[in-house]
Amino acid sequence: MATLPVIRNVAWYGTGRLGVQILRHVALRQNFTITLLVRREPTTYENLPSNIIVKQIDFAERSSIVDALKGNDAMVVFTSMAPFNDMDGVELELITASIKAGVKFFIPSEWGPDTAGGNGATTFRIGPDTLPPTPIIGMKRAVHNYLLARSGEGKIDFATLHTGNMLLTGLSSADVDAFASIDVQKRTAILPDGGHHPFSVTSRKTLGTALVNLLTKYPENKNTFHYICDGEATLYQVVLALQEITGTQGQWDVSSFSLEENKRKADANLKEGKMSLADFVGVLGVPFTGGLTVWRNPDNSKLGLEDPSKAKAQEVVNEAARILLA
Repeated sequence: MATLPVIRNVAWYGTGRLGVQILRHVALRQNFTITLLVRREPTTYENLPSNIIVKQIDFAERSSIVDALKGNDAMVVFTSMAPFNDMDGVELELITASIKAGVKFFIPSEWGPDTAGGNGATTFRIGPDTLPPTPIIGMKRAVHNYLLARSGEGKIDFATLHTGNMLLTGLSSADVDAFASIDVQKRTAILPDGGHHPFSVTSRKTLGTALVNLLTKYPENKNTFHYICDGEATLYQVVLALQEITGTQGQWDVSSFSLEENKRKADANLKEGKMSLADFVGVLGVPFTGGLTVWRNPDNSKLGLEDPSKAKAQEVVNEAARILLA
């Protein structure tokens, strides 16, 4: 007799560009009853899957979050990482409410580089390709530490999915523009360190599949940081893909800027308590495009994914190029 899945009811928070796309992917599979938690009046949200429940919550009243979470087995979070958006405060509140509501499994908002230090880590050492302490990823580590502490007490289980660089997470050129300047009309590209540093890339489809499998297989792979990808790529490959698609319209002018210099400026500002979007990008440009985000031992097989390959990575690059040209 087949074993019934432990996770059947899933609460979801986050309707941003990436969050809503993955929500649609998971809802389409119809593996779970999904309850979307929102801050505004539910009728103001458009293009949501028709087969989900939508409940309004108020972060000023924890009881409203606890009540909305009761009966759910898992909580999935997609929040934006930006200056002064209180991402850690939001997630810590959701974790605390989840524990009070009896939620078993919490998946925090990661979907990017290694902020935890698990990539290449050993039993005795944190991973070598990890940023040193910085306010920019401090909010992520605050969430990790809280989940680790509560899971160690047996109050809740968790898992993360680190996807590396998703290039165009929300089908928008803004995802690339945050870390490089690519002007399709002028055929110019200004890339960090020439765009030659490799990074692991993951498609939205792969992320959606990994998330479904992570939930379906619970309690396998609990209380662990997972690293998944379709393969490795560079920003320079995106420019090459643009050149190939546009054919004989003329050569591209590619120039470079220094990741180290930008991070040094950002670190100086942060030390003085100054935080801006430029400082965010100055720090995050290093893990996103500086060569730190190459998964040493991807967890694809644990989550039922195909092995990474050059061909799959090129598919992600080609899709990014097509979207930039749209």
